[in-house]
Amino acid sequence: MELTAPDGAQVWTYGPPDAPQRITGPALDFCLLVTQRAHRADLGLLATGPDADRWLDIAQAFAGPAGAGREPGAAR
Repeated sequence: MELTAPDGAQVWTYGPPDAPQRITGPALDFCLLVTQRAHRADLGLLATGPDADRWLDIAQAFAGPAGAGREPGAAR
């Protein structure tokens, strides 16, 4: 995972740099996605690989089953 810090200068990296499954994009967008404040289609996150792609569809920062989330184009 590579997330661009809010300052736009730093990159936060988690996991091996050569991982075939990756998620990249702005840290703010990641936070908005996992707290279900924005729809994935409205954010600048990129998943590489089927597992990373599926994970972004179900990621959430709270307990319980994955919810329906936001509709695309909804205001943050």
